[in-house]
Amino acid sequence: MTDGTEARERYGINRHVAKRAADLYAGARRNSGPAVAAFAKLRRAATSQIGEDPAAWQVAFLGYPTPDGDFPFPTFDEQAVYDALRLYALHQQSKNEPMHVDGPSFGTALSRLAHTESSDGPSEPVLKRFNALVTADSPEETRWHLRSLVGQLRAHGIPLDYGRFADDLAALAGKQRKGTAPGESRRRVQLQWSRDFSRTPQTTAESV
Repeated sequence: MTDGTEARERYGINRHVAKRAADLYAGARRNSGPAVAAFAKLRRAATSQIGEDPAAWQVAFLGYPTPDGDFPFPTFDEQAVYDALRLYALHQQSKNEPMHVDGPSFGTALSRLAHTESSDGPSEPVLKRFNALVTADSPEETRWHLRSLVGQLRAHGIPLDYGRFADDLAALAGKQRKGTAPGESRRRVQLQWSRDFSRTPQTTAESV
């Protein structure tokens, strides 16, 4: 019997979150009762601790390989999956277009937001919120800033890649990549988000 590590590595939280987001969106677009209910369960659990709401857990981890044996709960991956899908449910609420799309990082999406809200350089309120996020020193503070920023992305209809986002959240929380020093994975995410945020989004004409 194995601990499920190999299965989880093959499946990956990126792939799991992307698939769950796409499946939920497709179901909601068909007005499927289970998909609509699943979104509602995730949104209701927006501020609860992981494990406190069994219904939201079942939605978030449907099809996710679970470990056998005694492991710390939650793992970095479990927390990242749960947080990413709860934020996605908030982001997608009342939106016809998908708020999960392949490609854009969280930093890239926030760059678009900052320049959407201001025609004269990045929006100062968005910049301040972003700086507060990347310097947050507790999981609770980080999640609070994430919910606020995702709410602003939703208001402007700006999507992001939630599979990629889940990987970033796991690293931000402390998951280490093989061969990296303690804290290095977290610093890499902070640096990548900062780089993406600092880039001026291309206009339609520039991107042709």
